[in-house]
Amino acid sequence: MRSSPAIAIVDDDDDVRASLENFLRSAGVTVRAFASAATFLTSPYRAETDCLITDLHMPGIDGLALQAELNRTGRGFPVIVMTAFATPAARARSASLGARAFLVKPIDPEALLEHVEEMLKTG
Repeated sequence: MRSSPAIAIVDDDDDVRASLENFLRSAGVTVRAFASAATFLTSPYRAETDCLITDLHMPGIDGLALQAELNRTGRGFPVIVMTAFATPAARARSASLGARAFLVKPIDPEALLEHVEEMLKTG
């Protein structure tokens, strides 16, 4: 049994991914980071994910397609979507796919942690 929740981060930007990973680890969270949605989808750690933080705009499978695929396969964890290019349409589409939060980059790490903690409490 894990001692802390497991958060998956999917972002093609190495700096963003590393920054969020380091911050969440310092907060005592188990973090698995992935450079692409495809890598996350094929990872054995997917089954251990308690919350997913994903970028919206990525090459290959983007954040919306990732949410759709997770829904198709019975996703059982909350999703936070983040993007530097927020549009009302993207926000609405993401919400319609079940995202619990839609955050605009640059991400405030403390606000992100609050969202993660709230989602882990409510499931």
